[in-house]
Amino acid sequence: MEAVPPYLGNHWVDASQTIGQAGMAVVRSQCAAILARREGTLDGEDPEELHQMRVACRRLRTAVRLFAAWLPPETETLRTEAGWIGSVLGPVRDADVQTVHLDSAAEGWPEDVRAAAERLRGWIVGRREQARSRMTEELRSDRWFAFENTVRAVAPLEPPAGCPPVQQAGAEVIRRRYRAVRRRVRALEPGQEDALFHEARIAAKKARYAMEFLAPVFGPEAKACAKRLADLQDHLGLLQDRSVARGWVREAVADLPGQAFGLGYVLGAWDREAAWLKDSVSERWKPVREAWRKLREVLPRPAEEEPGGSPNQPEGEPGPA
Repeated sequence: MEAVPPYLGNHWVDASQTIGQAGMAVVRSQCAAILARREGTLDGEDPEELHQMRVACRRLRTAVRLFAAWLPPETETLRTEAGWIGSVLGPVRDADVQTVHLDSAAEGWPEDVRAAAERLRGWIVGRREQARSRMTEELRSDRWFAFENTVRAVAPLEPPAGCPPVQQAGAEVIRRRYRAVRRRVRALEPGQEDALFHEARIAAKKARYAMEFLAPVFGPEAKACAKRLADLQDHLGLLQDRSVARGWVREAVADLPGQAFGLGYVLGAWDREAAWLKDSVSERWKPVREAWRKLREVLPRPAEEEPGGSPNQPEGEPGPA
């Protein structure tokens, strides 16, 4: 049974707030989600618990970055610690994703390749066991309990005085995040390295989160655009999964003697799929652009046009995944 998130203070966003109040509400909700998922993650029966805990870490880090100018400075510690938690959850989740993809793809492969894939699967499971052992140790460490104490100390804090209304400042947050992902996607070409597509995925994620956080203010148009960005993010995320998979296959070759032919087949399959995913990014961008045109119409117009970027970071800075 899913744990009930602890109450850390107001965690809902509405149009009557300042941007600082909205930002703190988002921070509280993500902190609560992280705390609530710990026991299920340690239990390990449902992989979704770990996945959702990792997502909450990402969303918390993004929220602190997006709203940094209007949050208490103590929230930066939460961002740092969420990065640490995400770093110990990530390798376990990556192994879970890779085994699912491998099992699904192997059904259509020749028998000798399936045998190599089964050996590769065992290699990944071993990697997961090591990662899970480290994760369990970290989530029971003094650092985890210090994080819990920090959450309970920081979450009740109020934002600085003088924050602007959420409608005006929030609209600019959304515009900047959209510009950042648009710039990165427009620059992509199929033959480019995986890292550039990964950076576009991160930018899409930040824009999506900004729209989801502020959807109670800007309505169904924000939700619709966030959904299209989520589709793009999923597409680019599958490409990133294939990038990780190809790296792992290359590592596994040395540990799995006699499986070179089968692993070469697997590597070729992942290479072909990655090429297709890169070729089709532009098709995934079109629905985002159409949804943005509708969202743009409901956003308050800026008091004066300002160049892109923010006082806290350059526009489109990749940051952590």
